[in-house]
Amino acid sequence: MGYIRAASRFNAARGTSFRGFCSVRIRGAVLDEVRHWDWVPRSVRQKHKRITEVTLALAEHLEREPTASELASALGVGESDLAALQTITQPRQLVSFDEMAENRAGEEALPLAERLADPAVLSPDARVCTTEDRHALVQCIGRLPKTQATVIVLHYLQNVTLRDIALLLHITPSRVSQLHRGALVRMRTVWTGGSQDP
Repeated sequence: MGYIRAASRFNAARGTSFRGFCSVRIRGAVLDEVRHWDWVPRSVRQKHKRITEVTLALAEHLEREPTASELASALGVGESDLAALQTITQPRQLVSFDEMAENRAGEEALPLAERLADPAVLSPDARVCTTEDRHALVQCIGRLPKTQATVIVLHYLQNVTLRDIALLLHITPSRVSQLHRGALVRMRTVWTGGSQDP
């Protein structure tokens, strides 16, 4: 495209060579295309360049690596602003999720998107723990007297308030609180391996 634009805009009457005119146009077209596909804004690139230039100049002048305060002073910004600038301008590597990774174990090569852990899915060990905990919880509730088990199931598994449980069971709220406390004590004893018969 740079070559075509150069050919259409070249004016031989100006006395310049087509080759020189064309090379400048092509170089400009290449840079424009690279900037177009660059995911980092130009302002970030300029800040990074400025920090690099000042760092090199200070290192040459001081004959050592400049401190953060010296660099911030030379750039005319505060140290906290410098830290923020350095965070924004630090190099980053882009990785394609569709890229096939090398597999040295002889297994099927999968794209990165299929090898990343899903944060919404429990890991196998966590899933085992959850299953074991559920089993232990069912055992704990099963060893409770019927009324205490009802209070625990309604309150914790069905999100019914203790006041509403009192209405459902036709007992006073203080009695529900007693049943709730007693059930928790019994369950804690069973959970920790003690033996307290209901």
